[in-house]
Amino acid sequence: MTDSMPTVTVLGATRNFFKVGHYTLRRLAADAPELTLRLAIPEAQTAGRAVHDIDVQLRDWEPNRSGSLAEALSGTDTMLMVPPIDRRVEIGYMYLRAAQEAGVKRIVCLGIQFTAGQCAMADEVAALDVLLCESGIEYDLVPLPMFLENILYQCKSIAENGSFAFPVEADRPFSYITCDDAAELFCRKILSPESIDLSDALMSHHAQATCAEWASAIHAATGRPITFQRQDDEHFIASLGKYGMRRPAAEQVLGLWERIGTEGDAAPTRVAEQLLGRPTTDLAAWTQTHACCFGLGFESCPHPHPPTQHMFGPA
Repeated sequence: MTDSMPTVTVLGATRNFFKVGHYTLRRLAADAPELTLRLAIPEAQTAGRAVHDIDVQLRDWEPNRSGSLAEALSGTDTMLMVPPIDRRVEIGYMYLRAAQEAGVKRIVCLGIQFTAGQCAMADEVAALDVLLCESGIEYDLVPLPMFLENILYQCKSIAENGSFAFPVEADRPFSYITCDDAAELFCRKILSPESIDLSDALMSHHAQATCAEWASAIHAATGRPITFQRQDDEHFIASLGKYGMRRPAAEQVLGLWERIGTEGDAAPTRVAEQLLGRPTTDLAAWTQTHACCFGLGFESCPHPHPPTQHMFGPA
């Protein structure tokens, strides 16, 4: 590791610190202990409990206080940028102004699998891409499909009722990746920026899956009957609202699922597998290793889980 990249900051705008940012910090701590690692999110001291066992600086920033984000990013060389769904462009612009002020040299930013014109969320990602380009900071905007970890929002329903739901038909294929596989790709980029390009292709497992197949996989992992039901649109929006997501943002998530349901998901690729030099994790294997997440003791299982209330911003 060179002196040009001593500090890596995971930047977010919510308490939603259980997915790819969490896995990336843990991988960097193990693979590059010489780095200075930092978590910069509002109420970082609370979210930082998830990484209490590794050496991570915790930097709070206040969305409504100008300058607090630049202070939190001060000294950062590489930033893993996790834009919120809610007000992605507005908050992304705030991120980038602060990154410029702090002298950030490189950004790895999470994107989605669709392109402008395919759904509202894709339009927002495309607008953020323009801002990233105009910032003058080197960046990769990484096309990503659904994280399998998204089902962990439904642990309670699966444990108590043996059921889960998404707003899509049971037999409709979707592309996916695990947070750990994505985190390993991000670490490769952070540790050797010129060695890989994460922006040119969808970073996914090479095959798709369906919710019906997922129900079967959870059944195989737990030995309990598991059912999947297509979620009503309004119920889906309301379920996101329980986590503090505003309706316009929830409608963007619904629009992404509607695109999958009507036109199909973005085709999977083997690019992630090729870059990692190993097979990516498939849905059945991931579900088997996370079987403890779907039983009545899920709250004490060792895997990271979403906080009950994690969104910031006006209601």
